[in-house]
Amino acid sequence: MPSVTLSERYVLEAEIARGGMGVVWRARDEVLARPIAVKILHEHLSTDEAFLGRFRREALAAARLTHPNIVAIYDTGNELGPDGVERNYIVMEYCGGRTLETLLSNGPLAPERVADIGATICDALAYAHRHDVVHRDIKPANVLITDDGTLKVADFGIAKAAFVTGDITTTGSILGTVTYISPEQARGQEPDARSDIYALGVVSYELLVGRPPFAEDNQIAIAMKHIREEPPPVRSLRAGIP
Repeated sequence: MPSVTLSERYVLEAEIARGGMGVVWRARDEVLARPIAVKILHEHLSTDEAFLGRFRREALAAARLTHPNIVAIYDTGNELGPDGVERNYIVMEYCGGRTLETLLSNGPLAPERVADIGATICDALAYAHRHDVVHRDIKPANVLITDDGTLKVADFGIAKAAFVTGDITTTGSILGTVTYISPEQARGQEPDARSDIYALGVVSYELLVGRPPFAEDNQIAIAMKHIREEPPPVRSLRAGIP
């Protein structure tokens, strides 16, 4: 992709992540002279006016959150590219470092570390829930660990724009997230703050034993297990957990 500047101020420098909703770029804010992250929505989402309306509303709600463990949202915008395709984007705090998903690739963590991580994410969730913002997509890929070791939860509230229908089969971006889905979300019901707590429980389980509680090739099968089954006790998979 050639050098791109959005809104005559956000200069895209390098792609750093790609997901179901869009591509995240490391960028620079030329006006405030600071590094930022820019998420550009996938083209098929940018042509869905209903989705864009929800996306902008949720981004504005999430932008009100100011917490040391939540990735800050600075701005949203859209403009036509030279190819005539509209780019819709969200401008966020740039955190650097790595994700909890990357950390997990080295194997399970010490129980004390898992407790510290869980407590920090709980602080962020409690703050957001007090401000009526539900994340809906808590998972290791959405938890960042900065270079100085600070945990930051990313994409607060943004998932609601994609998952508002409650149908796990209609939004491609939810595939791969079913691992952390709450039973009520799997049933197509409206999630609330408790859904985030459930997802954090799944993440904590995975951090402790190195694998999520339910794993199947079929995404629908995983969702049904969240509804119908109890996960194997963590001590059956890893001895010595307090």
